[in-house]
Amino acid sequence: MPSAPFVSRQAGAPQSGPVATAQTGPDDLEHTGGRSGRGARAGRGGRGGRNTARDWIWSVVAFVVAAVVIGAVGFHFFGPDGTPEPTAAWAVDSCAGPDPTSGDDDAYRPLACDDSQATVTILDIQDAVSTAQAHCPGGTDVVFQKDGQAGGETQSVCARNLSDDHPGDTGRGGGQLVVGDCVDGDGAEVPCGDGGRKVTGLLMGGAECPDGTTDELALGFDPYRSYETICLAA
Repeated sequence: MPSAPFVSRQAGAPQSGPVATAQTGPDDLEHTGGRSGRGARAGRGGRGGRNTARDWIWSVVAFVVAAVVIGAVGFHFFGPDGTPEPTAAWAVDSCAGPDPTSGDDDAYRPLACDDSQATVTILDIQDAVSTAQAHCPGGTDVVFQKDGQAGGETQSVCARNLSDDHPGDTGRGGGQLVVGDCVDGDGAEVPCGDGGRKVTGLLMGGAECPDGTTDELALGFDPYRSYETICLAA
């Protein structure tokens, strides 16, 4: 009986017949980098981490900006020592200085007394439509007009220089004319050391000059002046 032929199967030789197909499982996807399992979860976790870091940075920037704004506002209103900064206003014992924006050499503006541009301290504020109508206190060096509550220049401000120069002191030839000052023949104030006659009284209407008066200078009525007659000593 003839024997069956012997078939040699060498390594690497093609195999005949059905070939088993390997099934891919979850573990294989993890090793091959498939987008499932821990690999996919790791990818999503990386993007989430970057978003969280970016949000944190923007939160810090917003906080810093808000802190700077709040600090600037507080410094503006309260100053470096935490106290409210003084507001300049027209008031007795406050200060003023020339107003360069008005175009008028006689215009003043209220200023803080420690302001380098302040030149006078305010002694009194009176309702008057001209400086000549005001009855300023002694020591007034400067008299100027300012707007009143009713509008227009309806108030006179009596002020004294912050410097040591005080022409308003009696007999110095400046400020508002008061008893003890000196005037020339026209009634204009002059320093007593430069001649002129000493004022003993300033009268309205038919009032009489005080004792010691040797002469009178009648100026007549003027609605912008607080006196009509100047009483003079010898």
